[in-house]
Amino acid sequence: MILLLVDIPENQKEKVKDQLFSLDIEFEIRNQIEFSEAKDEIKSEKPDLLIVTREKISPFEHIFKITSSEKFIKGFENIDILLLQEDCDKLEKILINVDKETSTLYYIKSAYIFAKKLGVEFQMITSFYEVFYENRLRKTHPDEEARQLVAQLFKEHLDIVKEKIAKALEGEKVELIVAKGDPKKEVPYYARKHHYNLLIINEDIEEKESYIENSEMSVGIFKDEEGA
Repeated sequence: MILLLVDIPENQKEKVKDQLFSLDIEFEIRNQIEFSEAKDEIKSEKPDLLIVTREKISPFEHIFKITSSEKFIKGFENIDILLLQEDCDKLEKILINVDKETSTLYYIKSAYIFAKKLGVEFQMITSFYEVFYENRLRKTHPDEEARQLVAQLFKEHLDIVKEKIAKALEGEKVELIVAKGDPKKEVPYYARKHHYNLLIINEDIEEKESYIENSEMSVGIFKDEEGA
């Protein structure tokens, strides 16, 4: 473990050291460096997991403000990132989002292994944007036909997601929650409503920033390809 400390008081640094010694974790501290230096070090080290403190902020405030942690992670690619909420002392419940279009088998498996190793409760979720398809299809089809087509699209969505999960986990069983609505809003809302500590999304998902902005918890951003 490498700790990059930026403007951390000496007494806080000593607390960190004591905690890591008590857990018998090998670590190295690099402190009092600038943010730009920290970014360069991270890119050169290519860590397995980058953990950054996430400032607590309401979704409404988030509309007008980009947090320093979000600014910091911009430009990083192909690194698993954990934006850990500043008041989070442990992770007890994890929600893994599976996007039909962009989630890869590698992402699904790595997020699953991460949650499994933590030994906490976790589920997977996917959201189907039903209203979006209904509104589009009703412009060109009668209502009943549009409903039938939406039902078919919903089934195809679930089939694809379930097939991805089955292939990625090679027979391992995991609960899949199915939501309906705009995924970038519905998934964070579901996570908040059901008291998840961590929401994991894949790096290449569309409108990634919106998922982060709409979440009031820690957020994991896991890469989609091995060794990328």
